[in-house]
Amino acid sequence: MNAYLDTGVFDQLYRKVGCTSADIANLRKAIYGRDLSIPLGIHHLEEILLARKAPPHSLTAQIRLVLSIASLRSLIKPCEQLIADDVRAYAARGEADSPFIHGAMQNAVSDGIAELIESDGEEIAGEFVAALEQSRRQKERFFAGLRRVGEIAATAEPRAGVNESSFDEYWRAHAPRIAAALAERAGVLQECERRGIDGLLGLRTVRAAAGVALAMAFGQGHGAASGGAGGAPEIHHVVAGAARAEIFVSEDADVRSLIERIPLEGFSAIGMAGFLANVRG
Repeated sequence: MNAYLDTGVFDQLYRKVGCTSADIANLRKAIYGRDLSIPLGIHHLEEILLARKAPPHSLTAQIRLVLSIASLRSLIKPCEQLIADDVRAYAARGEADSPFIHGAMQNAVSDGIAELIESDGEEIAGEFVAALEQSRRQKERFFAGLRRVGEIAATAEPRAGVNESSFDEYWRAHAPRIAAALAERAGVLQECERRGIDGLLGLRTVRAAAGVALAMAFGQGHGAASGGAGGAPEIHHVVAGAARAEIFVSEDADVRSLIERIPLEGFSAIGMAGFLANVRG
């Protein structure tokens, strides 16, 4: 089982809110037994470290806890880059790209974490901070871009014979437009059209991003909760989670409800208590 935890869940595990030391031990046992894998993204590190809400030694302890259940060796890209790379890879090769960062950013993160832990949180390398800041800027652009592509659906004229009071119909009517907009943002619309927009929508990250945008637009149009249209921190994690996991763990009920609307096979949402109960068996 691959389970993606949003940053809030990592924080609750560290503070032992809604869980116990035994629950964390069970997580580690499942991971060591290869029954469970917990992917880690650069947005997790950015949100923990740039906030700097804890004293240095506590910050280091939190990072140690995170790295005891999630691997730094395979770090998921920032959400904007994740989508753009997958769309461009589809245009070029007809498949998704690797979701993991590499090269200079990977080295900056690895070296920065090592220095942070060695100094007990007192020192954080400039290159590492720059990589985290870059990730945060990409997140902000992702929010803005997602809102814009969502407006494509929200402002489009209803198609004849389509009952847009049903989210399933709403998805079928507008998802290809959202995927095309993502391809246009990546500069490869014509190439993706030649391969087929339906195929582009088959990529898990693209499908998740389209689903998030449409679920938010649909909720706004029908007087429901937006599930993060204002910038809830879990929204970008949904795309990263879809890339590498079958289960998305969050305490945000709106985001869990949003995920359940996305027609993405093998991707569901659960709260922390339910997740820990499943791990306990």
